[in-house]
Parts: sequence; C-alpha cells; structure tokens
Amino acid sequence: MKDLIIKKLNIQNKIHFNELFKFFSKDYEKLTNCLKEMQEENIIAWTKENVIYFIGEKYKIGSIKINDKGFGFVKDFNKEDEDFFVPPNSLNNSISTDEVVFTIHKENDDRLKAKIEDIVLRNKTFLIGEIQKSECGRFLDFIPNELWFKNYRIVMINAKDFKLEKDLILKVKILDVRDKKLFVKIQKIIGNSNKATDRILSIAYEYDIKSEFSKNVINNANEVAKPINYNEPLIKRRLNNLIKDKNLVTIDGEDSKDLDDAIYVEKTEKGYKLLVAIADVSYYVTPFSDLDNSALFRGNSVYLANKVIPMLPEKLSNEVCSLNPNEEKLCMVAEVEFDFNGAIINKRVYESIMISKARLTYKEVNELYKNNNSLIDKEIIDMLWIAKELHEIIDKERSERGSIEFDIAEPKIILDKDSNVIDIIKRERGISEKLIENFMVSANECVASLIFDKELPFIYRNHDDPKEKNLLEWHSILKALGINVKLTELDKINPKTIKKALNQIENQISDETEREVINIILLKFMEKAAYELDNIGHFGLASDCYTHFTSPIRRYSDLIVHRYLKQYLIDKDLREFKLEQNKKFILKACSIINDTERNAVSAEREVNKVCMAEYMKSKLNQEYEGIIAAVLKFGVFVQLSNCVEGLIHISELPDFTFDEKTNILVNKQNKIFRLGQKVKIKVKNADVKKRIIDFTLK
Repeated sequence: MKDLIIKKLNIQNKIHFNELFKFFSKDYEKLTNCLKEMQEENIIAWTKENVIYFIGEKYKIGSIKINDKGFGFVKDFNKEDEDFFVPPNSLNNSISTDEVVFTIHKENDDRLKAKIEDIVLRNKTFLIGEIQKSECGRFLDFIPNELWFKNYRIVMINAKDFKLEKDLILKVKILDVRDKKLFVKIQKIIGNSNKATDRILSIAYEYDIKSEFSKNVINNANEVAKPINYNEPLIKRRLNNLIKDKNLVTIDGEDSKDLDDAIYVEKTEKGYKLLVAIADVSYYVTPFSDLDNSALFRGNSVYLANKVIPMLPEKLSNEVCSLNPNEEKLCMVAEVEFDFNGAIINKRVYESIMISKARLTYKEVNELYKNNNSLIDKEIIDMLWIAKELHEIIDKERSERGSIEFDIAEPKIILDKDSNVIDIIKRERGISEKLIENFMVSANECVASLIFDKELPFIYRNHDDPKEKNLLEWHSILKALGINVKLTELDKINPKTIKKALNQIENQISDETEREVINIILLKFMEKAAYELDNIGHFGLASDCYTHFTSPIRRYSDLIVHRYLKQYLIDKDLREFKLEQNKKFILKACSIINDTERNAVSAEREVNKVCMAEYMKSKLNQEYEGIIAAVLKFGVFVQLSNCVEGLIHISELPDFTFDEKTNILVNKQNKIFRLGQKVKIKVKNADVKKRIIDFTLK
C-alpha cells in the first residue's frame, strides 16, 4: 500500500485524506496506519485539517523558530544541517516551535528563502508571562516571557473574568493566530513577579512541570503508604535476604529529604563487598495506577533553587519510601563483590528490608576524611574508612578504562525563607560526593549487565560516541588556543583517547578555572545521554552497558528498572507476550522521560539565571575578575569565581571582530579576547525579568 500511496502523491503532491480514501476505501485502518508510519518517517506531512503533503522536491517539513525581530528560520527535518530564512510576510500565522510544511524559493538576490505553506502541529499550546501597563498607561497588556512573541498583539478573550493588575504572572492557552494577533485564554494566575517564590514557580509552569498532584494521585499515595506487613507474601519472600543488621548509611546534601540510596562496605578475603540499597518504590507504585501514570508523565523530580517539585507525593518521596534513619524500609539491593584491583568478581540483585543506621551529610563525611574528625559512631566510622578504600580502587579502575571526569564548577544558590537570593557560591565537591557517585555507577553497571546478558527488554542509559566532525571542530578550537592535543585516528576514537587528550590539556594549563571552561567545550561537542531500549553503551563513563537503578524516588526510569528486575530475576516471568508488552512500554516511556528530563534541565538552568540576575542587581558598578567562558559574534560571556555569568556585548568592544576559524575576537592592533582568558569587569546591568546580566570591561 505504501508504494501505491507514494505513486498517487507523486502525481498530486498535496491531497485531502477523503480524496485519497476513495482509492483505498476497502481498508480504512490499513490506510491510516500506513499514513501514520509514513508521517513518522517524514515521507508525508498530515495536518489536522486532513491535508496530506508529499515531502520531497516541492514540499519540505521542519520546525520554525521566529525571533523578536519578526522573521524566522525553518529547520528541515530530513536535512538537519539545513535551515532557511523565512521573511515576516511568509510566516502564514505560524509561531515558534510549530511543525510546518514549507516550500523554498530563490529570490532576486539568489538567496534561498522559505515560505510556510501549512501548520502540521502546534507544539506550543500555552504561554507564561506578566501583566504590564500599556505604553499609554490606560490598559493592561499580557507580556510573554518568550521574546519571540513580542511582535504579536495578544488578545485575552476572558480578561473580564479575572481581577488583573500589574505584575501578575499568568498562564494563558493559545487559541488562534490571525494577522499578527494572538488570541489567548487565561488559565491560571500563578502569582506576582515581585515575589521570588512566584518567579521560581512560574518557570516550572513555563516548562509544563506540574507543581501539584491531583486528588486521585494523593488518595492513591495515602492508600499504599502503609506499615510493612510481614504476613504478606511479597514481604515474606524477602526474609531470607534481610540486611537490617548491616551498618547501612545514607550520605546526602544537608537539605535532602528524598533519600533514595544507602551504602555499606565490608572487607572480604578476596577484596570488598559493596551493598547499594535502594528504596523499593515499585512495591508501592504499581503499573497503570494513578500514581504510576502521574510519575510517568512527570518523569523526574525537579530541583529549582530551594523548591523541590517531586515526581511522587511527599507521603511517599519524603516519608514511606525515603530511607530515613532507624526505620524499617523496603529496598532493592545491588550486592557487588570486588577483588583488590577493583574488578567485579560477583554480583546479584535482590529484594530486602533494611534499617539505615545514620543519616549522614556530604559535609560531615568530608570532614571525617579530611581531618579524621567526627561525632559518628565508631562502627560506622570504621565502615566509612573501608568504603573510602574501595572508592579509591574503583576510581583508579574507572580512570584507567577511560571514564571521563569533567569536574565542572556548579553554583550553589543560598536563599532566605522567602526565596530571596542572599549569596551564590561555588558548590564544593569532596571525597564523599565522588565516593557515592562511584558506588552508584558500579551498581548501575552491574544491574544493566545482568539483564543485557540475558537478552531481555530493558531500559538503558546510553551515551553515544561523539561525531567525527564535532571532534575535529573541538581539536581546531584547542589548536587556535595554542593547546597541542594529539588525537589518534578518528575511527579509533574511544573514551581512553579522549581521556588522554584531557590529560594533555591538564599538563599544558595549570590554572584550574581556565581548564574548566576549556573542558566545557568538549562537553558541548559530546552527544547527549538518553534512555533507550537498545544498549549502545555509555561513552562518557567508558561503560559497555549502563542503566539508572539508584534513584526511583526521583526518576521514573529507575522505577521501571526495578519492576523489570523483579519480573526477570525474582518472579522469573519470561512469557513472550509480557516481554513484547515491556518492549512497547519501554519505547513509549523513553520518549516521555527523555523530554521531561530536557525540560527539567532547562527549568533548572532558567531558575539559576533568575537567581543570578537577582543577586547581581545589588552589585551594580562593582568590579570583579572573571574568566572568558564563551566567545561569540555578539560578545563574550565572562564567568566569575562564584559561577555567575554575564555578557560583555560586542557594542562594548567596538573595534573587535569575530574570527570564526580561531574562535576569538580580535582588533586591528591584534589585541584578542579568547576562551579561558582572565579579564576584569564591572557589573553594568542585571535584569531579573529578562534573566540577563551585562558586564563591561574595567
């Protein structure tokens, strides 16, 4: 049927579904399924009005972005490297992020320009913004946060139903776009832009992150949050694997309340035994329940400054599931045995019941390791010293196999009780943070390999090899900075060769901060990690097989990993139809949680920008030393010692031009601004609403 449809579309290029149905009227379901498949492959575009476009020579399909100047660029889905200029008169009522059908035309100046022919999918369905007085002062206008909507006149059709006033933050639904008018309906008053808590909350709304749970989900959480019943079969089967007598501890940040993981290490004749005990969330959150459905579409907990938007209601995330000290808790355990060189000699996963013997913080464990100073019980201290031994062995083994350690500086934003920023400092990362990371990585690798070896459907955390063109560009940037890095043949690139390159950079650049910003370039050229059904390994960790097992309270991926571990290893349910169901569900879940993860990262980044702008508002005209973190056509971004970043706009550097080959700004006197260069700046401007900070050179 597919070939027949293509043959028909080759003649007409554009056809209504009803007309196409006349030719294939005997099998409606087969036709629609075939069209859906062709749409997924970008062979056709199928609009809500049931118009079908054949994607080829005449019609293209892509995504449009419109800037605040009123024109746009459309990116071709079938040729990712190509995007085309769209003049304002060719937008055809499209808005940024729309999936569109477009045609390409050559103008008199021989430049290619695109014209939007139709809208396939409107991805942007709502806006977040503020109420501000109009220029004449007589009216109240809605001003969206996204700059590319500033050229539209926004009409709130239900404004009379709300008591609107200046500085209110609203969520509005997009209804229609006509002749540069955007018709919207007010859905919710989020708060007031003058309140820090409301500003942070509005960013969650901006990225469609739900801050509240439905009544059904809350009720479901209350129903399942019951004490452990030792007579229940699913509890009884754990009794042969109890670990309540072990000196398990949690090590987290001081403010953490959702404690997913606990660790215990002991010495053995052959080396070390590590227990990584993880909250058994899957016992409480059953498939297809209200809790499960909510968790899937949230995807993960989101941490916005001092506000946590949990994946699960607090009854579970902070109470029943959280591994709080001196309480019996259901858990899943990854038990891993190492030899004295860090090689894994045995591994298993099982259900258990545990009691955390102490709720420790990174700070106090770092203090123990640094100064041998602690108020912790002696038995636990002894265990922590053994844990440190194992950590150092694992760390050495990971380093030798090529695991890439970036150690990128992160800001720690300190807020008062009303969420106003009182300080921003560089987040410290000591031995205890690295120890927990190494133990979690080991557990994740073991769990992944156990299932991969059995060739069963599973969810993997993949990180693909970097693209050759990206590595070449990275190498040329380093060369322009005077850094001599030798790469082996690109077809032999592996984590070890990248690790060697980073070591070469370290040997040539002694300044730690300069090295950090230069290493960030590599991070930008690496592929993004993602959840997928088929295992391709994790390049950054130099791991053949990786998953996420250790945080089911705050990541849905880990929750379903626990379910499949129970199904495959404990229940031994390998029925073919169940495996096929798992495959289909994993594909669906991966698509959702990859999106929610991107949204969470973006929201966290935007909250940091808001907090930094708020903090720097009180520092206007103050002088600092910083380091150039990025060089672009429109200026340079400078990072201060506390990780705050600001822009020195090119207008502040009138004699400088951007050299794309060397990635530097240079003037006629050959003075340059380059990545990693130290500069002295003065704070010129900090705009909380625009989330920007401007610097000038001192």
